[in-house]
Amino acid sequence: MKIKPALISLAALCHCSLPTLQAQAEVEFAELIGKTQDRIEQTLAEYQAFLKETQNEKLEIVSQINQVENELVRLRHQEINAKRHATESEFDLKDKQTRINALDTQTQYSHGVLSEYLTNFESRIHVSEDQNYIAPLREIREKLSSVGEASADRLPALFEALELGLDRQESLIGGTRFKGRAITPTGGVKEGTIALVGPTAYFKSETDSTAGPLRFNSGTIEPGMSPIDQAAAQHLHELLNQGNGLLPLDSSLGNALVLKKAKGTIPEHVSKGGWVGYAILALGGMAILVALYKLIELRGIRIHEPQDIRSIAISAVTESADEAKSKIASLKGPIAKILGIGIDFSKTDIDTQLDAMDSIILRYRPRLERFLPVLATTAAVAPLMGLLGTVVGMIKTFTLIEVFGTGDAKSLSSGISEALVTTELGLIVAIPALIFHGIFSRIMRSRLAAMEQIATDFSRQVFATQQGGSR
Repeated sequence: MKIKPALISLAALCHCSLPTLQAQAEVEFAELIGKTQDRIEQTLAEYQAFLKETQNEKLEIVSQINQVENELVRLRHQEINAKRHATESEFDLKDKQTRINALDTQTQYSHGVLSEYLTNFESRIHVSEDQNYIAPLREIREKLSSVGEASADRLPALFEALELGLDRQESLIGGTRFKGRAITPTGGVKEGTIALVGPTAYFKSETDSTAGPLRFNSGTIEPGMSPIDQAAAQHLHELLNQGNGLLPLDSSLGNALVLKKAKGTIPEHVSKGGWVGYAILALGGMAILVALYKLIELRGIRIHEPQDIRSIAISAVTESADEAKSKIASLKGPIAKILGIGIDFSKTDIDTQLDAMDSIILRYRPRLERFLPVLATTAAVAPLMGLLGTVVGMIKTFTLIEVFGTGDAKSLSSGISEALVTTELGLIVAIPALIFHGIFSRIMRSRLAAMEQIATDFSRQVFATQQGGSR
């Protein structure tokens, strides 16, 4: 309860000092507001100054950034240009390297083509032109030997060969003539004029009427001359002297004459077969004689079948034998003898009659067959003898190879020729002998068959007549 008066006293004191405190608070608040206002204005001023300073610095920084960006753009352009130039330089280098490789390939190709052309030029010029081109071709070969193996260093000499070939082709248009030498058929060397017309060459002597086509002559630079007749030689002289005339053209370029000369005659060809060849020819000659004899013999043995065997059989049975034989009087050869013996045995039984007629046929059979084994033997033995000659020739060839080696083909040709010629002769003899043996054997069988048929028909008619008379 004592507390209440104290509170009343404190409340009265506070009520009394309240206006003074309020005034003091307002003053302090006003001062605080003024100070705050000053601080705000000062801060605003500082902020404005900072903004202005910042703006200036920002402008400066932006300017610097722009400069840096411009520099960066410039550097980027420089980088791009540098890369482009580097790429172009790299491409240019590769392109140049590619071009260099292409040029090198073309150079090597040109070198190969020109080298091949030079080789073909040396091998394909006519033999008569060797004496004109041997010196320039030797000079070109010496130039090629003196330079290195590089294709570019060898091209100038190869181009000289190309120009030489082009000059030759130009001179050949329409034919060309030049002075030269040739070897005559007698072996002498003569000076004269050579004319090239297409692939053929002709020569005429300056001192006489010798003329003819030219061919390769082994072992010499000068070509050899093939012989021709006097009229063709005269035409050739007129052609080479006047530039026009008849040309003795040989489409084989002289090879036909050489082949004809190398072929030789028939005796020379047969002689290559040696003793075996002559033995085969002797066997063949014997086969020819046998064939001619058999041809004449078989033509003489003709089978004339009578027109009416039945009438002859009736006469032999019912009439006399002489009456029946008169009907076969016009017949000749084995048929007349067969029917004659059949008439004589017409009164006997049919088996006896047939045996009698067969005996006549058996007598003629050896006559028809004789000498046919000679033809069969010739057809079988001739190829074997040819094979024997082949073996002998090959033995001779191998003996020559053992002595002389394989370098000399001419020394080997004799053995090879003997081996082949004997085989040829054996077949030439055997084939006709086999054919004639087959023909004559077929004729013989047909003649014997005809005899047997006539004998059988006659016996049947006789038997039929006997049976009819017995009835």
